[in-house]
Amino acid sequence: MKLLTAIFLVAFWSFAWAAPPAGAQAPRKVKMTIPVVAHSMTPVYIAQSKGFFADEKLELDITSTGGGGPDIRALIAGDVEFSFTTGDNVILAHQEGKKLMMVMSGLNKVFINWAMHKESAKTKGVTESMPLAEKIKALKGLTVGVTNPGALTAHLAAFVIRKAGYNPQQDVQIIPIGAGPTWLAALENRKVDVALTAPPVPETAVSRGFAIMFINNAKGEDPSIPEFLMENLVARPETVTKEPDMVRRMVRALTKANQWALKSTPEQVADALKPALGKTPPDLLLAGAAAVLHKMFSNKRES
Repeated sequence: MKLLTAIFLVAFWSFAWAAPPAGAQAPRKVKMTIPVVAHSMTPVYIAQSKGFFADEKLELDITSTGGGGPDIRALIAGDVEFSFTTGDNVILAHQEGKKLMMVMSGLNKVFINWAMHKESAKTKGVTESMPLAEKIKALKGLTVGVTNPGALTAHLAAFVIRKAGYNPQQDVQIIPIGAGPTWLAALENRKVDVALTAPPVPETAVSRGFAIMFINNAKGEDPSIPEFLMENLVARPETVTKEPDMVRRMVRALTKANQWALKSTPEQVADALKPALGKTPPDLLLAGAAAVLHKMFSNKRES
Protein backbone atom coordinates (compact mmCIF):
# COMPACT_ATOMS: atom_id res chain seq x y z
CA MET A 1 0.00 0.00 0.00
CA LYS A 2 2.91 2.39 0.73
CA LEU A 3 4.33 1.76 -2.75
CA LEU A 4 0.93 2.30 -4.35
CA THR A 5 0.49 5.54 -2.45
CA ALA A 6 3.96 6.75 -3.44
CA ILE A 7 3.27 6.03 -7.12
CA PHE A 8 -0.02 7.90 -6.87
CA LEU A 9 1.61 10.95 -5.25
CA VAL A 10 4.32 11.18 -7.92
CA ALA A 11 1.69 11.02 -10.66
CA PHE A 12 -0.51 13.54 -8.86
CA TRP A 13 2.13 16.25 -8.49
CA SER A 14 3.46 15.62 -11.99
CA PHE A 15 0.13 16.19 -13.69
CA ALA A 16 -1.71 18.65 -11.48
CA TRP A 17 0.64 21.60 -11.67
CA ALA A 18 2.96 21.11 -14.64
CA ALA A 19 0.96 23.11 -17.18
CA PRO A 20 -0.81 26.48 -17.32
CA PRO A 21 -4.63 26.73 -17.16
CA ALA A 22 -6.69 25.71 -20.16
CA GLY A 23 -7.12 29.29 -21.36
CA ALA A 24 -8.83 29.67 -24.74
CA GLN A 25 -8.79 25.99 -25.66
CA ALA A 26 -11.93 24.55 -27.23
CA PRO A 27 -13.99 22.34 -24.89
CA ARG A 28 -12.71 18.77 -24.82
CA LYS A 29 -15.38 16.08 -24.61
CA VAL A 30 -14.38 13.47 -22.06
CA LYS A 31 -16.05 10.18 -21.16
CA MET A 32 -15.76 8.90 -17.60
CA THR A 33 -17.33 6.08 -15.59
CA ILE A 34 -18.25 6.14 -11.93
CA PRO A 35 -19.34 3.04 -9.97
CA VAL A 36 -22.38 4.47 -8.18
CA VAL A 37 -24.42 7.61 -7.68
CA ALA A 38 -23.50 8.47 -4.10
CA HIS A 39 -21.79 10.92 -1.77
CA SER A 40 -18.50 9.16 -2.54
CA MET A 41 -18.61 10.90 -5.93
CA THR A 42 -18.64 14.35 -4.28
CA PRO A 43 -15.46 15.67 -6.00
CA VAL A 44 -16.96 14.87 -9.42
CA TYR A 45 -20.34 16.39 -8.61
CA ILE A 46 -18.80 19.57 -7.22
CA ALA A 47 -16.48 19.94 -10.21
CA GLN A 48 -19.62 19.82 -12.34
CA SER A 49 -21.93 22.05 -10.33
CA LYS A 50 -19.32 24.69 -9.45
CA GLY A 51 -18.01 24.88 -13.01
CA PHE A 52 -14.48 23.57 -12.40
CA PHE A 53 -14.67 21.19 -15.37
CA ALA A 54 -16.02 24.02 -17.52
CA ASP A 55 -13.22 26.33 -16.34
CA GLU A 56 -10.76 23.76 -17.67
CA LYS A 57 -12.65 23.58 -20.97
CA LEU A 58 -13.84 20.04 -20.30
CA GLU A 59 -17.25 18.66 -21.23
CA LEU A 60 -17.89 15.51 -19.22
CA ASP A 61 -20.05 12.56 -20.24
CA ILE A 62 -20.38 10.56 -17.01
CA THR A 63 -21.87 7.06 -16.78
CA SER A 64 -22.69 5.22 -13.55
CA THR A 65 -22.20 1.46 -13.87
CA GLY A 66 -24.26 0.43 -10.83
CA GLY A 67 -21.26 -0.82 -8.87
CA GLY A 68 -17.53 -1.31 -9.23
CA GLY A 69 -16.16 -3.66 -11.88
CA PRO A 70 -17.92 -2.58 -15.09
CA ASP A 71 -16.59 0.94 -14.57
CA ILE A 72 -12.95 -0.15 -14.72
CA ARG A 73 -13.59 -2.68 -17.51
CA ALA A 74 -14.96 0.13 -19.68
CA LEU A 75 -11.73 2.05 -19.05
CA ILE A 76 -9.52 -0.93 -19.86
CA ALA A 77 -11.50 -1.53 -23.06
CA GLY A 78 -10.91 2.05 -24.16
CA ASP A 79 -14.60 2.99 -24.11
CA VAL A 80 -13.87 5.93 -21.80
CA GLU A 81 -10.87 8.11 -21.03
CA PHE A 82 -11.21 7.98 -17.24
CA SER A 83 -12.85 6.23 -14.32
CA PHE A 84 -13.36 7.81 -10.92
CA THR A 85 -13.26 4.69 -8.81
CA THR A 86 -11.72 2.74 -5.95
CA GLY A 87 -8.06 1.86 -5.58
CA ASP A 88 -8.67 -1.88 -5.35
CA ASN A 89 -9.83 -1.81 -8.98
CA VAL A 90 -6.38 -0.64 -10.04
CA ILE A 91 -4.63 -3.30 -7.96
CA LEU A 92 -6.81 -6.09 -9.37
CA ALA A 93 -6.25 -4.88 -12.93
CA HIS A 94 -2.49 -4.82 -12.30
CA GLN A 95 -2.62 -8.39 -11.03
CA GLU A 96 -4.25 -9.37 -14.34
CA GLY A 97 -1.49 -7.63 -16.30
CA LYS A 98 -3.56 -4.59 -17.20
CA LYS A 99 -1.71 -1.42 -16.28
CA LEU A 100 -3.63 1.64 -15.13
CA MET A 101 -2.59 4.89 -13.47
CA MET A 102 -4.16 6.71 -10.55
CA VAL A 103 -3.46 10.37 -11.24
CA MET A 104 -5.53 11.99 -8.50
CA SER A 105 -7.27 10.93 -5.29
CA GLY A 106 -10.54 12.47 -4.17
CA LEU A 107 -11.28 10.44 -1.02
CA ASN A 108 -8.58 8.72 1.04
CA LYS A 109 -10.64 6.89 3.66
CA VAL A 110 -13.23 4.11 3.41
CA PHE A 111 -16.70 5.55 2.80
CA ILE A 112 -18.88 2.43 2.69
CA ASN A 113 -21.63 1.87 5.26
CA TRP A 114 -23.53 -1.30 6.17
CA ALA A 115 -27.25 -1.57 6.97
CA MET A 116 -29.04 -4.59 8.50
CA HIS A 117 -32.71 -5.40 8.10
CA LYS A 118 -34.55 -4.84 11.38
CA GLU A 119 -35.97 -8.37 11.46
CA SER A 120 -32.52 -9.87 10.95
CA ALA A 121 -31.16 -7.61 13.68
CA LYS A 122 -33.95 -8.69 16.03
CA THR A 123 -33.34 -12.37 15.31
CA LYS A 124 -29.60 -12.01 15.90
CA GLY A 125 -29.92 -9.65 18.86
CA VAL A 126 -27.94 -6.93 17.10
CA THR A 127 -28.18 -3.25 18.01
CA GLU A 128 -26.43 -0.23 16.52
CA SER A 129 -24.61 0.46 19.79
CA MET A 130 -23.06 -3.00 20.15
CA PRO A 131 -19.25 -3.28 19.87
CA LEU A 132 -18.13 -3.93 16.31
CA ALA A 133 -16.56 -7.30 17.17
CA GLU A 134 -19.87 -8.55 18.55
CA LYS A 135 -21.85 -7.28 15.58
CA ILE A 136 -19.73 -8.97 12.94
CA LYS A 137 -19.84 -12.25 14.88
CA ALA A 138 -23.61 -12.16 14.28
CA LEU A 139 -23.07 -12.44 10.51
CA LYS A 140 -22.88 -16.23 10.59
CA GLY A 141 -25.68 -17.79 8.58
CA LEU A 142 -26.75 -14.49 7.03
CA THR A 143 -26.72 -13.20 3.46
CA VAL A 144 -24.80 -10.02 2.65
CA GLY A 145 -25.69 -7.89 -0.37
CA VAL A 146 -22.98 -6.11 -2.39
CA THR A 147 -23.26 -3.97 -5.50
CA ASN A 148 -21.27 -6.19 -7.89
CA PRO A 149 -19.10 -9.32 -7.47
CA GLY A 150 -15.90 -7.41 -8.32
CA ALA A 151 -16.75 -4.20 -6.50
CA LEU A 152 -15.14 -2.75 -3.38
CA THR A 153 -18.32 -3.67 -1.51
CA ALA A 154 -17.66 -7.35 -2.29
CA HIS A 155 -14.01 -7.13 -1.25
CA LEU A 156 -14.88 -5.27 1.94
CA ALA A 157 -17.64 -7.76 2.78
CA ALA A 158 -15.24 -10.68 2.42
CA PHE A 159 -12.63 -8.86 4.53
CA VAL A 160 -15.06 -8.24 7.40
CA ILE A 161 -16.46 -11.78 7.24
CA ARG A 162 -12.94 -13.21 7.52
CA LYS A 163 -12.15 -10.79 10.33
CA ALA A 164 -15.12 -12.27 12.19
CA GLY A 165 -13.56 -15.73 11.78
CA TYR A 166 -15.88 -16.98 9.05
CA ASN A 167 -15.49 -18.18 5.48
CA PRO A 168 -17.25 -16.18 2.75
CA GLN A 169 -19.84 -18.25 0.82
CA GLN A 170 -19.66 -20.99 3.43
CA ASP A 171 -20.53 -19.38 6.76
CA VAL A 172 -21.86 -16.15 5.25
CA GLN A 173 -23.31 -15.76 1.75
CA ILE A 174 -22.38 -12.80 -0.44
CA ILE A 175 -24.63 -11.94 -3.40
CA PRO A 176 -24.79 -8.98 -5.83
CA ILE A 177 -27.85 -6.75 -5.55
CA GLY A 178 -26.89 -3.72 -7.64
CA ALA A 179 -26.93 -0.11 -6.51
CA GLY A 180 -29.44 2.54 -5.50
CA PRO A 181 -33.09 1.43 -5.90
CA THR A 182 -32.29 -2.26 -6.47
CA TRP A 183 -30.03 -2.27 -3.40
CA LEU A 184 -32.80 -0.76 -1.28
CA ALA A 185 -35.42 -3.14 -2.64
CA ALA A 186 -33.27 -6.20 -1.93
CA LEU A 187 -32.75 -5.20 1.68
CA GLU A 188 -36.33 -4.02 2.26
CA ASN A 189 -37.77 -7.27 0.85
CA ARG A 190 -35.21 -9.22 2.86
CA LYS A 191 -33.56 -10.83 -0.12
CA VAL A 192 -30.47 -10.10 1.96
CA ASP A 193 -30.03 -9.61 5.69
CA VAL A 194 -27.26 -7.04 5.48
CA ALA A 195 -26.02 -4.84 2.65
CA LEU A 196 -23.24 -2.32 2.12
CA THR A 197 -22.62 0.59 -0.21
CA ALA A 198 -21.74 4.29 -0.12
CA PRO A 199 -23.98 6.90 1.54
CA PRO A 200 -26.74 8.01 1.23
CA VAL A 201 -28.21 4.58 0.34
CA PRO A 202 -27.75 2.78 3.70
CA GLU A 203 -28.97 5.90 5.48
CA THR A 204 -32.05 5.91 3.27
CA ALA A 205 -32.84 2.34 4.34
CA VAL A 206 -32.55 3.40 7.99
CA SER A 207 -34.68 6.50 7.46
CA ARG A 208 -37.42 4.44 5.80
CA GLY A 209 -37.64 2.34 8.94
CA PHE A 210 -36.77 -1.14 7.70
CA ALA A 211 -33.08 -1.22 8.66
CA ILE A 212 -30.56 -0.27 11.32
CA MET A 213 -27.02 0.95 10.74
CA PHE A 214 -24.75 -2.07 11.08
CA ILE A 215 -21.29 -0.61 10.43
CA ASN A 216 -20.83 3.13 10.02
CA ASN A 217 -17.50 3.64 8.29
CA ALA A 218 -18.46 7.24 7.56
CA LYS A 219 -17.99 7.77 11.29
CA GLY A 220 -14.88 5.58 11.46
CA GLU A 221 -16.55 2.71 13.31
CA ASP A 222 -14.14 0.13 11.86
CA PRO A 223 -10.62 1.32 12.76
CA SER A 224 -8.86 -1.52 10.93
CA ILE A 225 -8.70 0.50 7.68
CA PRO A 226 -7.46 3.96 8.73
CA GLU A 227 -6.56 5.03 5.19
CA PHE A 228 -7.60 3.80 1.78
CA LEU A 229 -7.50 5.19 -1.76
CA MET A 230 -11.30 5.26 -1.84
CA GLU A 231 -12.09 7.27 -4.96
CA ASN A 232 -9.46 8.15 -7.54
CA LEU A 233 -9.14 9.46 -11.06
CA VAL A 234 -7.80 6.53 -13.08
CA ALA A 235 -6.54 6.51 -16.68
CA ARG A 236 -4.77 4.20 -19.07
CA PRO A 237 -1.01 4.86 -19.40
CA GLU A 238 -1.39 5.64 -23.11
CA THR A 239 -3.90 8.39 -22.32
CA VAL A 240 -1.47 9.95 -19.87
CA THR A 241 1.33 9.77 -22.47
CA LYS A 242 -0.63 10.95 -25.50
CA GLU A 243 -2.89 13.57 -23.87
CA PRO A 244 -1.08 14.89 -20.79
CA ASP A 245 -2.76 18.30 -21.02
CA MET A 246 -6.24 16.77 -20.81
CA VAL A 247 -5.14 14.70 -17.81
CA ARG A 248 -3.76 17.79 -16.08
CA ARG A 249 -7.00 19.67 -16.69
CA MET A 250 -9.03 16.82 -15.19
CA VAL A 251 -6.75 16.68 -12.15
CA ARG A 252 -6.93 20.46 -11.66
CA ALA A 253 -10.73 20.49 -11.88
CA LEU A 254 -11.15 17.72 -9.31
CA THR A 255 -8.47 19.17 -7.04
CA LYS A 256 -10.25 22.54 -7.11
CA ALA A 257 -13.47 20.72 -6.19
CA ASN A 258 -11.83 19.17 -3.13
CA GLN A 259 -10.26 22.48 -2.13
CA TRP A 260 -13.58 24.26 -2.47
CA ALA A 261 -15.40 21.60 -0.42
CA LEU A 262 -12.85 21.63 2.38
CA LYS A 263 -13.23 25.40 2.70
CA SER A 264 -17.04 25.22 2.67
CA THR A 265 -19.75 24.37 5.18
CA PRO A 266 -21.69 21.09 4.98
CA GLU A 267 -24.72 23.15 3.95
CA GLN A 268 -22.82 24.67 1.02
CA VAL A 269 -21.54 21.24 -0.04
CA ALA A 270 -25.04 19.75 0.18
CA ASP A 271 -26.38 22.56 -2.00
CA ALA A 272 -23.64 21.87 -4.59
CA LEU A 273 -24.61 18.18 -4.61
CA LYS A 274 -28.30 18.80 -5.36
CA PRO A 275 -28.02 18.56 -9.16
CA ALA A 276 -26.67 15.00 -8.80
CA LEU A 277 -28.33 13.85 -5.56
CA GLY A 278 -31.48 15.97 -5.59
CA LYS A 279 -33.79 13.02 -4.90
CA THR A 280 -32.06 12.39 -1.58
CA PRO A 281 -34.03 13.65 1.44
CA PRO A 282 -32.55 16.98 2.59
CA ASP A 283 -31.51 15.70 6.02
CA LEU A 284 -29.65 12.72 4.52
CA LEU A 285 -28.09 14.90 1.83
CA LEU A 286 -26.74 17.23 4.51
CA ALA A 287 -25.58 14.41 6.79
CA GLY A 288 -23.75 12.76 3.90
CA ALA A 289 -22.12 16.04 2.92
CA ALA A 290 -20.87 16.54 6.46
CA ALA A 291 -19.54 12.98 6.61
CA VAL A 292 -17.74 13.00 3.26
CA LEU A 293 -15.75 16.12 4.17
CA HIS A 294 -13.81 14.02 6.69
CA LYS A 295 -12.84 11.55 3.96
CA MET A 296 -11.71 13.97 1.27
CA PHE A 297 -8.08 14.14 0.21
CA SER A 298 -6.62 17.39 1.54
CA ASN A 299 -4.16 19.18 -0.73
CA LYS A 300 -2.82 22.45 0.62
CA ARG A 301 -1.11 23.58 -2.57
CA GLU A 302 -3.10 26.14 -4.54
CA SER A 303 -3.29 26.20 -8.34
